[in-house]
Amino acid sequence: MQKLSCSKGISHMNRGIFIVLEGIDGAGTTTHVQLLADWLEKQGKAVLVTQEPTKRQIGTLLRTFLTTNETSAEVDALLFAADRLDHLESTVRPALEEKKIVICDRYRESSITYQTAAGLPMDWLLNVNKFAEEPDITIILDISPKIGLSRKEKVGDKFENEEFLKKVRSLYLERAKERKYPIIRTDGAIEMVHLHLRKLVQPILVSNKL
Repeated sequence: MQKLSCSKGISHMNRGIFIVLEGIDGAGTTTHVQLLADWLEKQGKAVLVTQEPTKRQIGTLLRTFLTTNETSAEVDALLFAADRLDHLESTVRPALEEKKIVICDRYRESSITYQTAAGLPMDWLLNVNKFAEEPDITIILDISPKIGLSRKEKVGDKFENEEFLKKVRSLYLERAKERKYPIIRTDGAIEMVHLHLRKLVQPILVSNKL
């Protein structure tokens, strides 16, 4: 029987570009993923917009559990990881192989920050997610939890409360410092945030000749 390997990714030299926007609830990741995609498509680039949790079977199950509050932090973390692996195999890697620009609304760092804030050991979470394809750039969209929650039309899951999101934000900033992720404050004008994102992405397009 062939041994399954889930850690092997695609050589960055022979693929498209993988861009990830991260941030707490209300930081504007969904808005800015779409604005970035629109900008790239206007330049004639082939773009795939995607998100985590996904809308596939595991992701749909996970979203249900997050709203019912019936599962433990460990179960949530493993479901996030399973959804991520399925997402990579079904969506992200095939698009990268086709030399597309993949823009993902949240990814590995969401698991690391949210589940660590929920009480799980970060080392364990990093190990569970060690298969994850490395993005070309991960950008943290930063906002205060109070402002972020005020932007939400309704509270959707068990992670959406101010005290919890303060912990998550702190972890995002720690991870950004450790891994040198760029940080953009999103409490200003949407247009200014978008311009900042373009400045970060443009050099990657040039270096990858896309």
